[in-house]
Amino acid sequence: MIQSGMQKKEIQYPSEIIFKSIFRNKPYTIDSIRTILSENSIEQGNVSAKESSGGKFISYTISGIFYSEENLNSICNQISMLEGFMAIF
Repeated sequence: MIQSGMQKKEIQYPSEIIFKSIFRNKPYTIDSIRTILSENSIEQGNVSAKESSGGKFISYTISGIFYSEENLNSICNQISMLEGFMAIF
């Protein structure tokens, strides 16, 4: 379930989910995120990156087919534990 303002949106799993995360720019972060998706058997998992204009930060757009809310939360928690993590939305 995703909460948007005061309204809750029910998600029917499995479902394709897209979210973003922001990190300090480290060369190995994208590989770590891909490994997390692979280890959790996320089908059609994809990670794309966009650096900030100064190159100090990088945002990743992460997408894939997630099997349950628990699966999504677990992966988000694993990503948030990576070095350089700043935000996820």
